[in-house]
Amino acid sequence: MPDDLVVVAWNGSGDPFALLERDARPEFRLAAFCYTGPGHPPLDAVTVHAHATQCKGEAFQALIADLSASGETFGYVGFIDDDVAMSISGINAMLADARVHGHASFSASLSRDSYHSHPRFFTLAGSTKRTVAWVEVMAPFIRWDMLRAAGPLIAGNTSSYGIDQFVMPMLQRALRLPDTVIYDSVVMRHTRPITSDGKVYRNGLTADQERVLQRQRCMAFLREQHPDLLGTPWWFDWAAPWNGPARFWGPRLWQPVAPLLRLARRLGIVG
Repeated sequence: MPDDLVVVAWNGSGDPFALLERDARPEFRLAAFCYTGPGHPPLDAVTVHAHATQCKGEAFQALIADLSASGETFGYVGFIDDDVAMSISGINAMLADARVHGHASFSASLSRDSYHSHPRFFTLAGSTKRTVAWVEVMAPFIRWDMLRAAGPLIAGNTSSYGIDQFVMPMLQRALRLPDTVIYDSVVMRHTRPITSDGKVYRNGLTADQERVLQRQRCMAFLREQHPDLLGTPWWFDWAAPWNGPARFWGPRLWQPVAPLLRLARRLGIVG
């Protein structure tokens, strides 16, 4: 079975794994991603991916490039922000279950005292694991085959907005992979306020503008590579989620006629 890799973001100073509770022996390989670039102090027996990046989108691109160039094969790749606290035992448990079920991606649930954008990712009492459309980019665990396929689609994305909500669930469907899940049995805590909203990045775009463009790029990919998915119930839930921003609800206007249009295409009535 290919190794699973867990990468923790690091500013190049101090212990990159300070927020990992070391309550068990890791059943995965551990690495660090130094987002300030080269020049960091060495870490004993730990690989460090060092690239000066502005935000998580750029970091994802650099990590994918590094792992692809290594020629290695991985099972899951987890990429945890440097302000996320969780336990080694929790990561072990999630990976053990995901290896059995083959989940496309997964994440721990959020503690109620976390800084957050989406309350639906809070830990649910009485739940062990639940299926979700996507998991947040702060600490996702993603199948390597899906993460590698995301490389060309996320090129130029600085903030990471749209990668979690649009790119990953689209690839999950296109590659016909099993569900994405949240593990309520494993809890993580996001310790710092979210600062991406409203910030203008080097590419001249805000995170919200990047999310819109990432959605457009994914729609173009589907039209070219998977036209059979257009207008399906999955497509509407993905492209215009009711629990997402209202500006994405436009496609819902033609949802009532979509089944008739698909039937007409199958019968050759329309192209």
